Amino acid sequence: MSVFTNMLEKLKKDETLIDIYRDEIVDNCLTGIISDYNDLLCYSSIVYEDGTEDGISIVKTKDITRLRWEGNARESLILLMKEKKTTLSKPKLSILTLREAIESVQNHFGYVDIHIEYMNDETCFIGEVEDIDDDHLVLNEFGTMSSRDRHRLLVPLDQISRIDAGDQYEKDIVFLSKNNR
Repeated sequence: MSVFTNMLEKLKKDETLIDIYRDEIVDNCLTGIISDYNDLLCYSSIVYEDGTEDGISIVKTKDITRLRWEGNARESLILLMKEKKTTLSKPKLSILTLREAIESVQNHFGYVDIHIEYMNDETCFIGEVEDIDDDHLVLNEFGTMSSRDRHRLLVPLDQISRIDAGDQYEKDIVFLSKNNR
């Protein structure tokens, strides 16, 4: 096993709070605990900077440029999590392929939040999977808080860099969409 794979396994086993960097596509990091990983995808349970639960995130393993753990920032976050009795979201998800990961997130959460950071690191689409194959996804997209307008979106799977679900913003968008009828 490589040093990278050995560290992923150790960090997962020890449930170590880490920062996951993907410097080549985004300027920020994801902070959380690795729930599962393989050569293709890394699934983490994410924490807000105030120590509360922030859903899950699945990224392509090849996009990970750095991992950071220990240190004052993460130790402070661990203290906040303990004080707030934070329980991280760690549903059993299949991450063998990107398609399976999307379907698994859809089945568990009832929606997916896909990011296409290779094109624009601030672009994501929240919605329900309408159709999917090994190459493309059709998403019945929810609108933003202001527009609440539904759209259909076709996107190539190879353009998806990250899959999220379970954070408060997404839950709010789903609620508003369901109550817009």
